[in-house]
Amino acid sequence: MMNGNVADGIEVIKGRLANLPTTPGVYRMLNAKGDVLYVGKARNLKARLTSYTQPERMVVRIRKMVFETRELVVVEVPTEAEALLLEANLIKSLKPRYNIIFRDDSSYVSVLITDEETPMIKSHRGARRTKGDYFGPYPSASAVYQTLDLMERAFRLRTCVETVFKNRTRPCLKYDIKRCSAPCVGKIDHKAYAATVTQAKKFLRGERGEVLKDMQRAMEAASAALEFEQAGVIRDRIKALSHVSGGSALSHALAEADVFAIVREGGRLGIQAFYYRNGQHVGNQMYYPKFDMGTREDSGEAEDELAEALRVFLALHYTQRAAVGQVVCNLIPADVETLSEALSVSAGRKVKIEVPKSGDKRAVVDHAAKNAVNALHRKNAENDGWATQMASFGEMLKLPRSLELLECYDISNISGRFPVASCVVAGREGMLRQRYRRYHIKTKNTPDDYAMLREVLTRRVEKGMKELAFDDEGRPLGLPDVLLVDGGKGQLNVLVDVVRSLGLLGQPECPALVGIAKGEERDKGLETIFQAKVDAQGDVVLEELPVTFNSALIFVLQRIRDEAHRFAITFHRESRGKALAVSRLDGIPGVGPTKKKALLLHFGSVEGVRGASLEALSHVNGIGEELAQIIYDYFKTS
Repeated sequence: MMNGNVADGIEVIKGRLANLPTTPGVYRMLNAKGDVLYVGKARNLKARLTSYTQPERMVVRIRKMVFETRELVVVEVPTEAEALLLEANLIKSLKPRYNIIFRDDSSYVSVLITDEETPMIKSHRGARRTKGDYFGPYPSASAVYQTLDLMERAFRLRTCVETVFKNRTRPCLKYDIKRCSAPCVGKIDHKAYAATVTQAKKFLRGERGEVLKDMQRAMEAASAALEFEQAGVIRDRIKALSHVSGGSALSHALAEADVFAIVREGGRLGIQAFYYRNGQHVGNQMYYPKFDMGTREDSGEAEDELAEALRVFLALHYTQRAAVGQVVCNLIPADVETLSEALSVSAGRKVKIEVPKSGDKRAVVDHAAKNAVNALHRKNAENDGWATQMASFGEMLKLPRSLELLECYDISNISGRFPVASCVVAGREGMLRQRYRRYHIKTKNTPDDYAMLREVLTRRVEKGMKELAFDDEGRPLGLPDVLLVDGGKGQLNVLVDVVRSLGLLGQPECPALVGIAKGEERDKGLETIFQAKVDAQGDVVLEELPVTFNSALIFVLQRIRDEAHRFAITFHRESRGKALAVSRLDGIPGVGPTKKKALLLHFGSVEGVRGASLEALSHVNGIGEELAQIIYDYFKTS
């Protein structure tokens, strides 16, 4: 029997499959908190992610990963090789929990070119104690072996250890199969070998275009000098590199740059950012800025609006980080000269904003734009799903207006200790995290969830009523359209009592009052949804709503409820951790952080300090007899 929670992750993935491309790319799996669980590459993104919807074929580790998955981030690239490089950089920077790779850089596999008179190239795993240039890390040993194979064919660097290298009297087999230039026996002079090493380092840093041009010039020079054998060697090296680099403008078009592509669909904006460092695609991010797009998409003013939206986005984007020297876009931002000057001043360097018309850079921009279009399309499809379910729920609740905002509340505590509450907000576009709220419970520290819920709801509704106003359509501002509590009839009755005590029950501005009760044996999918209604006699009736088992609407309500639960537990753990970190020593007059540290180091714990004699306390560094007496008396009398 399939675990219900695993099925949740599968539903998330299934919901994305219809809009996924069949091209190479990299995908990220995220949990409910937005943490990256896994980074993977695929030759065919749709086919690869389809495999995650078949739990019977998954090992335990993968099933657990799917259990936690709540979001997918997908980026397309032109070749699988480019996907491998991007995957490596993302694993290095994000350190996802479920990637089969160790946590720190010392355990990743890298390529090393040693710092010796005649450098060698090899794979390296572990602490970087050997002097030399390290490249990577790579996501797997096989990726490193593929790279080393290419480097041997293209640059013919030695791979033998120093003891073997110094004692050779004739070339090894690798020289005969054109995998080594045999510097050990002088088949290549020191200057030429050093030049080859420099080219190899440039190539591994991502400067592939420059390396190929240098080789092309060297081949032409050798041919002009009638050194046809040498020209043939260089030709073979060019052929080896071109086989890997060919067709991938992304691999060498930009050394250090940020690429932005802005697109519009259905009145919404999407901006795809690609980041390049040292000639490699090191990461990407999709943004969905809110911007008032007043004209139709096919109007002549649409591009001007996009240009203004891009200008505002870039200005805000670079308030959080310094701009790089090259910012490449798919269209010219509004007031580009002023924007470029402002970014240059802020970054302390010249920042050039450009829109390439052709060539490699244009290929990069086109790929960013393609990803932006696909991501925005998927986002719009997801948002439309939310909007549809919100509209359906509003009709079921018989709201006099469309359902725009829903707030859900949950309580978290341990036997009444460290009590907190959460409020999460959902709308037609999904979960609205910027509107989330957290509450410390002030009036109760005993196990009484009803009293805690009453306090939080009272505080929220009172505040909403103080801010109560109406928009042009008669919609009340300051209160949501629906107040949802995690719990059954008991919790819903608390909500009703709060609204009644504040004189809001039965009023036109009163939100719909709803509770979501867990199913039998807390089984997901069997939840019961109750709505509190006022009948003709003025009595409150708790009516069960006809929400279909395993319907899209129940999944949406489950997600909202689970998000409230997660948010409450997270806040509770933070509060508990802070409270437990407070030491009894903090209340002793004259004992600050330095003396507290000295006491704990000397006696090992607060209990050790409490049981210490007056003489032992006075011998602690920095305490002295007078403060020792204060500490001793404090523990004896408190």
